[in-house]
Amino acid sequence: MPTKGASTHRWLRLCALLALVVGVSAARAAGSTDDVASQSERARNGAGLQISSWQPDKPAGFRNDQTIAFHGYFQKGLDEHLAWENTLGYWRQTTSWTETQFLGGTTTHELQTHLVPALTALRLYPLTTSATRFEPYVSAGVGPVLGFQQEKSSGSLTSANANSMHTGLGTRAGVGVDIRTSEAFGLTVGGHFESASFSEDMAGERLYRGWGADVGLVYRFQYR
Repeated sequence: MPTKGASTHRWLRLCALLALVVGVSAARAAGSTDDVASQSERARNGAGLQISSWQPDKPAGFRNDQTIAFHGYFQKGLDEHLAWENTLGYWRQTTSWTETQFLGGTTTHELQTHLVPALTALRLYPLTTSATRFEPYVSAGVGPVLGFQQEKSSGSLTSANANSMHTGLGTRAGVGVDIRTSEAFGLTVGGHFESASFSEDMAGERLYRGWGADVGLVYRFQYR
């Protein structure tokens, strides 16, 4: 007949065995969950390049020639629905006008304005995961903007060249949809509002802002 002490030892061994099984199962489940989360984050790592119709308000009374805007970014996944972006953009405008001098001569001015925003943004995919083919998103970012100016003046009496650089604050907010066409590549379409503000005049303006329609290519990094 088993003694009370032996029965107690058997229960202790059984409890220890059950605790070990539960611990191993929990560790495996946690590891599996971590693997899924890590895969979801990596699936959003990538890069993209967009062109945009973004054109800020044009100064009145001048002839203006503007390029399309470019916007490139590197994206890092934070979880299934959120990604971090480091972006770099470019936009150029050429403004020209003619002045009549007091003695009857004329002077033609040409001013090139270059904007280079370097923004940090968050992109949210609220309805989908990285495995979905069509992914609507919203994004918003803020960061510094470099403004470069090159002015040329030529006329019957004088000619001159001048260059300057300014630093301002840029903001960007947009919506769109990413469309996966393959495992690595995809397309993106959408629209955004963007602004660049400066403490000093840039071609007579301190604030450049406007809406733009966007289209571009997306590449997702591949991990083997």
